[in-house]
Amino acid sequence: MGHCTNLKEDRDLGEFWEKMFCKLAKENQLSFTPMQIGRESSAVAAAPDGKYYTLPDITIWSAPGEHHEIKHKQPNRYGRYGLERYRFDALVWFWRETGQEVLYTIHDWRTAGGKWLTENNIDHWVTATIERLYEVVARGEMLEFPGDSYVNGEVKRVPICYWKTENWLPLERRWWINVPF
Repeated sequence: MGHCTNLKEDRDLGEFWEKMFCKLAKENQLSFTPMQIGRESSAVAAAPDGKYYTLPDITIWSAPGEHHEIKHKQPNRYGRYGLERYRFDALVWFWRETGQEVLYTIHDWRTAGGKWLTENNIDHWVTATIERLYEVVARGEMLEFPGDSYVNGEVKRVPICYWKTENWLPLERRWWINVPF
């Protein structure tokens, strides 16, 4: 199956990997809340200006605390990870609004050996702070092209942001070794 061809299958796969991320958090003695799992519509924050912003998928409560947007994907053929512009903008808003660490965390299925394999190995997870990705945007090093994505359950053509994979570091470095980004 191609990209954006089966909403239920894609949502089920995304939820599976959110749960696997939670499993890793538990194994690493971290307290967390899955913000999106089991919901019919996305959990959102209401801003004072009347806009609503989709919240990151998982909040880690253990100090110092962090919020993760979770994806199960591989780099594109140009060695870049993508994220819909509207999702990135919501994560930037959340980072600025809260002053807390917000991360874009990916289970890289190419590293794992295939999209449908279910081994949950921390070595297959990478993460980047939204602050770091925002700095890349500010330097003009992010690419943006239209692409298909689900928006409110429908496939739409939307702007997609693309960053080089070297902007991500292993999740293991963040949790096990506690190396700052």
